[in-house]
Amino acid sequence: MFKAFCFCLISFSTSIIANETVIDIIPVYNRPASELQPLLSPLLETSEQIIANGNNLIVKATPIRLEELKKLIKKLDIRLKNLSITVIQSRTKTAQALNASANFKLNKALDKSNLNGHTQGLFAQTEGFKNSDSTQVIKTLEGRSAYIKTGTNHPIQNINIYDPGYGYPTISTNTEFIETSTGFLVTPRLTGDQVTLNITPWSDKMNNMGIIETHGANTTLRINLGEWVEIGGVTESNQISSNKSLSHSYSTANKKMRIIIKVDKFN
Repeated sequence: MFKAFCFCLISFSTSIIANETVIDIIPVYNRPASELQPLLSPLLETSEQIIANGNNLIVKATPIRLEELKKLIKKLDIRLKNLSITVIQSRTKTAQALNASANFKLNKALDKSNLNGHTQGLFAQTEGFKNSDSTQVIKTLEGRSAYIKTGTNHPIQNINIYDPGYGYPTISTNTEFIETSTGFLVTPRLTGDQVTLNITPWSDKMNNMGIIETHGANTTLRINLGEWVEIGGVTESNQISSNKSLSHSYSTANKKMRIIIKVDKFN
């Protein structure tokens, strides 16, 4: 009877200890503690708590739950991958041609003897890019927002004519600078061999008439690493009509500004 009572008492005491919350400091090495905290907070029970403090997570939980959270933190605390993001805004390039060019280079490296006129022609065509195309590359860590911008300031002269009331107009001039820029804002999130992108590219150009043309997009998509993908485009249509004696001419022209992107992983 006494032995049974002692066994019950020990079991009861063990149960109390197992249900009591303890506080432990868990260091993280690869990712900020402030980044891991919001991922773990929804998984906590009512009596549990987690606080980010520099490179440490302060966790309050029962011993059993503490061990479970430690294992989860270890899985989440992995080194972030380096990503290279290339955005092309072009009227001449296509994602299909760029991917074909990349495949040609890969096949050429693997088997230099397997060359023919058709493949070489395709490769030359994809390399024949116009100077008006814009290519920008930025490197960042997965999950981190990256921003790149290049621009040009164009001087615009303003002329003001006013009458001061003395019979002679007064002319004043001043010069202001208007910026045209090309760039993109992107946040990449890696999942295996695919990456989810939230990206906002834009392109400003001043035409021959001194008018700024702007193209832009804002989208979220998932793409394969190392593959060119067209994320958007703007089609421009121009119509020209002329009437002359004994003749009439009419012509149309369509141009498409494509936005193409590729993400690569590097060490």
